[in-house]
Amino acid sequence: MGKTTVSNMFRDLGVPVWCADNEVNELYNIEGAATKIFSIEFPSVVTKKGVDKKNLRNLIHKDNAILKKVERIVHPLLEHSKVDFIRSNRHLPLIVFDIPLLFEKQQERNFDAVLVVTASELTQKKRVLRRKNMKEQDFQLIKRNQMNEQEKIKKADFLINTDKSLLETKQDVLQIYQKIKGLLI
Repeated sequence: MGKTTVSNMFRDLGVPVWCADNEVNELYNIEGAATKIFSIEFPSVVTKKGVDKKNLRNLIHKDNAILKKVERIVHPLLEHSKVDFIRSNRHLPLIVFDIPLLFEKQQERNFDAVLVVTASELTQKKRVLRRKNMKEQDFQLIKRNQMNEQEKIKKADFLINTDKSLLETKQDVLQIYQKIKGLLI
């Protein structure tokens, strides 16, 4: 979709960003809280470096029920991190959360406004398949676990379509940033 790119554009404007994917990476490193639990629950996915996401994805492909178990482990840890981020930035007028499955996990009601970053299905597929260790079946798994794009768009307070140039996307981010700042005054 371009969520990370858009999040980084907000960072460039001085807005603190909490990124769920980055937090998961921390939880999955060798000293991460999730790694300690996974070493007991799913030892085949833990290596000397931490949780091997490719092995974890393969495990989920074989048995989608494992995804629910993983979520029961990871989501409370992410929630704790999110609360800490809010506390440490409570003095600021604007903070951003980059959360891939916001609507799917019914978290949108926890935020003052929701920005949906979207792109055509073709663009999404190209971007996913360019990532290291991602295959067609991984893209299909991602899509299967996501809400329909049109439903997300209907729920959005703000929308950025990233099927355009980086400069145009940056202008969209700046417009939204200025609009939100104007609402805060």
